[in-house]
Amino acid sequence: MAKKVALVVDNSACVYENEKEYLNIAKTIPISFIVNGEEYYEGENMSYEQFYAYLADKKTDVSTSQPSIEVVKSAWREILNTHDEIVYILLSSGLSEACNTAINASHEPEFEGRVFVPNNQRVAYMNKMAFYEARYLINQGKSGSEIKEYLEKTKSECGVYIAVNTLKYLKKGGRVTPAAAAIGTLLNIKPILQIHGGKLDAYAKVMSMKQARAKMIQAMRKEIMEKFPEEYKEGKVFIGMAHSEPDLNSQELKDFIKEVKDACPDLPFFTCDPLPLFIVCHTGPGALACGYCVDRLGIFNKKTSKN
Repeated sequence: MAKKVALVVDNSACVYENEKEYLNIAKTIPISFIVNGEEYYEGENMSYEQFYAYLADKKTDVSTSQPSIEVVKSAWREILNTHDEIVYILLSSGLSEACNTAINASHEPEFEGRVFVPNNQRVAYMNKMAFYEARYLINQGKSGSEIKEYLEKTKSECGVYIAVNTLKYLKKGGRVTPAAAAIGTLLNIKPILQIHGGKLDAYAKVMSMKQARAKMIQAMRKEIMEKFPEEYKEGKVFIGMAHSEPDLNSQELKDFIKEVKDACPDLPFFTCDPLPLFIVCHTGPGALACGYCVDRLGIFNKKTSKN
């Protein structure tokens, strides 16, 4: 008899209302953010509109805070009263210590063999793909151990490029020095970053967001063709997008979506999601991202059946 496995996640990926029924997430343990010394949670005590209004105020100070491991363990204990195992998927260990902290906690005697924390090194829509993969495998009767093994085995089958509109927040997070940020701001430089293997690294620098959009799309497509030519031919490589646009109807966002789809008409489109607000604390407003995930399980041909 298959074990009853619960899917538990953080809020490192945007999950829409129409996705929640399929994903059947037992619990979301959110990463909070701090605004002027006060703790907030996206969608609970801070709306999307309120957050960006705060960011527009130069006097506002924003930062992030990982969940207390005691809060996480308390949630695990409660869920294990009704489930045999838990698969807990959260933000890449390359971007936060929360993942390693949870992995260590999962090896404590009361959780060993019952709580599985894959270090799948993803974020945003790449992590949403992991949610889908985990749910599909749970529905197939796979154990927590098997799901963890699969997600870690396939963790390199995705990538993302992200352009930020301002260096202010990267400077605050220590990604660039104050001097480099000052020069970059003066010259209106737009850095393009990449996330592969869970780590955020520099990729290129351009002089406008329009140039950044074109360079990201080119880099994404080239990478897919070079790394996953067979999966591309089989229609298993999905492209996705994310952004931190305060205005969801902005012309720049519409242009970017059109540019991605026009450049990649042969690639299935997964999603275009707002970045979680705790991530926007590091990117600032106006960031744009595109990337890909390999749908090795064929989920997006099967998800409606829940089998």
